Amino acid sequence: MAVRTSDSGNTALKETLQRHRYRLDDHKHPVNVIHHEHATFGEHLADGIASFIGSWRFLIIQTALVITWVTINSLQATGKIHIDPYPYILLNLAFSTQAAYTGPVLLLAGNRQSQKDRLTLEHAAHEADKADRQNVQILSAIKQNTTLTEKNTEVTITILQHVETLVQEHIAEMVGAGKRRKTPRP
Repeated sequence: MAVRTSDSGNTALKETLQRHRYRLDDHKHPVNVIHHEHATFGEHLADGIASFIGSWRFLIIQTALVITWVTINSLQATGKIHIDPYPYILLNLAFSTQAAYTGPVLLLAGNRQSQKDRLTLEHAAHEADKADRQNVQILSAIKQNTTLTEKNTEVTITILQHVETLVQEHIAEMVGAGKRRKTPRP
């Protein structure tokens, strides 16, 4: 019976990661390895952009740019050059363009995440099936050992009964021999 322990599982995972030229820190889970291994350049780009757009760094940078834009254009309103006067039409155009590209990029990243979730579920189901098979093997081995232990116990009881019979016979012989010695001799 071959039961895989967590140490041998970790060893196998390390060997797989080395075969695929990944460091253990990059993508520890096999699903992540597969997910990143089969990604196209566009998918990697969409993941990176979605990751950046969903970060605090992006929000802080965009807020600073908007404040700078509004401040510069408000100060220029007092002069004769107006790059983007008060309704800030160019700023609205920039936001519209950003929204036009951000939506599809986020959808691409969402689709990739759903693919990754599907792979994760498939991997989890596979691992659960493997664990079930191992549990069946372990239970079968335990049942086999229990059967052997029961047979061993039966043989031991039979031997003990035989030894008990021999001891009783020996005691009876000793008692019989002792009675013969105590009887007077003619």
